[in-house]
Amino acid sequence: MSTIVGIDLGTTNSLVAYIRGDRPEIIPNEQGRRVTPSVVGLDKRGRLHVGETAKNQLVAMPDRTVAAVKRLMGTSQTVRLGERTYTPQEISALILKKLKEDAERHLGRIVHEAVITVPAYFTDAQRQATKDAGELAGFKVERILNEPTAAALAYGLDNLDKEQYVLVYDLGGGTFDVSVLEMFEGVLDVKASAGNNRLGGEDFDRRIVEHLMRLFEREHGISLAGDLKAMARLKAAAEQAKCELSSVDSTTILLPFLAFSGGTPLGMETELSREQLELLIEDLVRSTLEPIDIALRDARLTPAQIHEVILVGGSSRIPLVQRMLAEKFGKEPRRDVNPDEAIALGAAIQAGLKSGSLDISRGIMITDVCPFTLGVEVVGNTGFQKMSGMFSPIIPRNSTIPISRTEIYSTTTDGQQVVDIKVYQGESRLVKNNVFLGAYSVHGVPPGPAGAEKISITFTYDINGILNVKTRILSTNKEETLRIERSSQRLTDEERQQARLRLQAEWGAGAQDDLQSRPAESVPGALPAPAVADPPTAAPSAPVPPASPVQPSPAAKPSASVKALVAAAEKKAREVDPQSRARIEQLVREIKQAVALGERTEAARLEEALTNLLFELE
Repeated sequence: MSTIVGIDLGTTNSLVAYIRGDRPEIIPNEQGRRVTPSVVGLDKRGRLHVGETAKNQLVAMPDRTVAAVKRLMGTSQTVRLGERTYTPQEISALILKKLKEDAERHLGRIVHEAVITVPAYFTDAQRQATKDAGELAGFKVERILNEPTAAALAYGLDNLDKEQYVLVYDLGGGTFDVSVLEMFEGVLDVKASAGNNRLGGEDFDRRIVEHLMRLFEREHGISLAGDLKAMARLKAAAEQAKCELSSVDSTTILLPFLAFSGGTPLGMETELSREQLELLIEDLVRSTLEPIDIALRDARLTPAQIHEVILVGGSSRIPLVQRMLAEKFGKEPRRDVNPDEAIALGAAIQAGLKSGSLDISRGIMITDVCPFTLGVEVVGNTGFQKMSGMFSPIIPRNSTIPISRTEIYSTTTDGQQVVDIKVYQGESRLVKNNVFLGAYSVHGVPPGPAGAEKISITFTYDINGILNVKTRILSTNKEETLRIERSSQRLTDEERQQARLRLQAEWGAGAQDDLQSRPAESVPGALPAPAVADPPTAAPSAPVPPASPVQPSPAAKPSASVKALVAAAEKKAREVDPQSRARIEQLVREIKQAVALGERTEAARLEEALTNLLFELE
């Protein structure tokens, strides 16, 4: 039987666990500690360090050390360690490789496979990047598990006889997730998930750092913003103070020799109270309430129906977080689940179920959900004009997975022989505000009048978040397929092999000082974006929409699409009742004002609101 472990690949710390007997157990690292800092460093002799030793050099050599790389997963950004350049997948692979070696040293045998956890709200690109990192580290990765689901598994193992609704509140170093589950007869049924991939303890640390910078500049008249070493020291002090203030009311921050002025060393000594910390981060903590409400609404539950609130992630220890949740749910959150270890323990349980080392006769079964709506770009018809760039959902968010769903579309132009399919994930009615996943073309459509040919599009979404798309021309039964497991940021097979060989060489040859740096790996460009039409009509090819929202330029000139939308709205306003006319005219005025002021984000929001209103009035 091959050895399989469960891994919590965290923003701040990472852990590895396995099943011993019939219980999950954390595997200590080489230093005997249960958590390994998610930090990678390159010393001046060209040797790679991972974990505690890398964290120790962060303050002294910030330009040769990287932390919190999890936030870069699924992007095309690169990381520099001294003279070398790495992708986020490669840095994460080094962390995973360290965990793999620690596990093999502890177990005395080769570890072939891992179940790796990711935030429930991770996008497709982020999940695929995590899988890439695992494979680069030498793992077989067949299972990606959502972090709140893993935590629920750790809780559920000792509560199999209970029937209750559980909310998992997962506030880690870089991400926030919330999942609502129903437990009954050993089944853990995930009802809904929501979250924010850009919120966590790192943001709390940043608020403290900004506060300390203001104090230092006010006292000495010097900004520390451009000093890498000073900023690294501030960051380390902020993190330590945040942790201490979870158990004490006040702490002292002492940082000598932060800067020099005329040869005179300048430092700072200041008190930071829990009350001050809460004032600095209260808006961030309160912002987690909205995803909670979304998850509860999607699960069709009220706070009063939640039996237990489980805290996960180191930042959930903050007293403000716990008070807020107690106020929200009318009960104290559970504190008997270790927030640092729950995810890794749950991953180990899933690994044990997969390998058979954990007896399935105990009755443990888990379901999960798709965290985002999945669909295609369409040409919508509002009755007054055709509008391209609309999003047609096929799999709604929080659908239980695995799932397969089919929708029927049709051609939009006379004589159309090619239909281009663009696949997106997101919740906006406009594809430009959603995330582009992939594209392909369906050729061989029999020419005919617009709307005559029907095309079925089937989405199949599996338990690892891999989407398969199948398109069939109904009149000819011709099929085309697309497997969405390669985002534009994912490594190609060739890049993956090159990265694997490179990491093996650098990991095993750390004592060499003459390793050459390499340029950043080029990242494949996005696929050309096709278009399909909303029932009853599919669109001909269209330009590639970017994955991020297209917003009006700051030159105060509305784009062609905004002009067309405003013209359509003004025409519609003449046909509707006075109340609806007033709503249209108000939105048109606000759009024109936002464009004139160059407020791109606000203009994009108003454009979507006006589009939604026009569809509602049809």
